This record gives sequence, C-alpha cells and structure tokens, in this order.
Amino acid sequence: MTRRCYVIRQQDKNTAVAFIDSQIDKNPKWLGLVESQCVIAEQEYRETKADSTSLNAWCRKWLNETQWGQIKDAINTARTQQEELKRIQPHRTISLTHQAWQILSDLARQEGITLSEVIVNRLGKEWMTVFVRADSRYDNAQLNRRARS
Repeated sequence: MTRRCYVIRQQDKNTAVAFIDSQIDKNPKWLGLVESQCVIAEQEYRETKADSTSLNAWCRKWLNETQWGQIKDAINTARTQQEELKRIQPHRTISLTHQAWQILSDLARQEGITLSEVIVNRLGKEWMTVFVRADSRYDNAQLNRRARS
C-alpha cells in the first residue's frame, strides 16, 4: 500500500506485533480493507509476524502512512519506557552457569531482546503472583496478631 521508509528493527518487532495484534483485535476495520482483502491480509500477517524482515514486507504491502505512523509511535513509546526503566532501576551483576547463560542467550537471540528482558518477560508474572501471595500471608498474620491482642 505504501512505500514508507520506516523499518521495524528486530529488537522492535515484539512491540510492533503487539501493537498490530491489539489494533486488529480492538477494531477489525483498522486495516481499512474490504472484508475479502482483510481476511487475506490477516492470514499473511499471522504467517509473517515471526521475523522483522517479513513483517516489514507485510506492512509495506498492507498498511497506509497513518498506520505506519501509529506503529512508529508505539515503538518510540516502548523505547522511551524501557530507557526510563533502565535509568530508574539500577543494574545488578549475577553469576550464571554456562548452561543457564546458554539458555538465556538462545531465548534472547530468538526473541530479539536482552537477557534481562528474557528473565522479566518469562518469570515476571510468576514472581509477582508469588510475591503478592507472600505479602498477603504476611498482612493476614499481622491482622490475626492484632485481633488476638
């Protein structure tokens, strides 16, 4: 549809895919195509969203200037948020076995993200669940002690 110069880099692919998925889910008419074209575009999208090269080709074929701008804005917002987190949160150094490092490195390379992002993305939700449960047990124990006194 467009000959836009913007290129979605591998490290931005997950953000772009999340944005496009969100737009298609929220508003099936976001692509601005007739239904028969929309079905083809969505099928091609599912097949090409795995890597940035094919995703860029799909975007050039199916998206207009406004949609490219929306993707670029979403990527810039995500980058800004990541930079802000890096600035706020200090880094820590850890030791890993070679096997653990290899696993994290392979996952990071496949997903086009950092080792830290692999850990946060894959373990973050589970950690929050455990952390919240532990906090609530602690709070309940304090309430029980207060009630008894």
